[in-house]
Amino acid sequence: MPRFPLIHETDAPDEVTEIYRDFQREMRFPDVPNFVRTLGASHSTLAGTWGLLKHVLLDGRLPRSTKELIFVAIAVKRECEYCKEAHAACCRVLGVEDNTIRAVMEGLKDDAPEIPDHTRDILRFAIKCGATPEQLNSEDFASLAQHGLDNEQTLEVIATAAMAVYATIIADATMLDIDAMYAEM
Repeated sequence: MPRFPLIHETDAPDEVTEIYRDFQREMRFPDVPNFVRTLGASHSTLAGTWGLLKHVLLDGRLPRSTKELIFVAIAVKRECEYCKEAHAACCRVLGVEDNTIRAVMEGLKDDAPEIPDHTRDILRFAIKCGATPEQLNSEDFASLAQHGLDNEQTLEVIATAAMAVYATIIADATMLDIDAMYAEM
């Protein structure tokens, strides 16, 4: 049972409804998800969160599909069912193969051919960044550089990992119900 009520468009102020529409359009969702409707109770939290998500996930040089896989990997590590399902659905919308998503959910095994080495290294870096960023070392950064990631792209990985941790905290603290639409996406 969620800890906060979902704020639906009919009950939301205009500035909240505007963000709902923008989120739905930009993220290519068939409906406004529970995560966003929960944040609708606080316009400033909703606007700030959407601003970060919009720029971290949708902008930059790192492919959005890679960023969504980072969210899935961190959600698995942090055991956040809501974020795992939400971002797996985003991956599917973006054309990521089901076997790749499943391999990420099963822990990035070295022998999983569904995940290219460069993607596996990015995801492992992001997981470490999300769990123990103080333990990142020069070898971790070198693993990204060997795949051609420059400073801008590396910062995008770090920002995506941070955003994923933030999202898992909100989802778990508010006890969000998983949206039915995720199974259909």
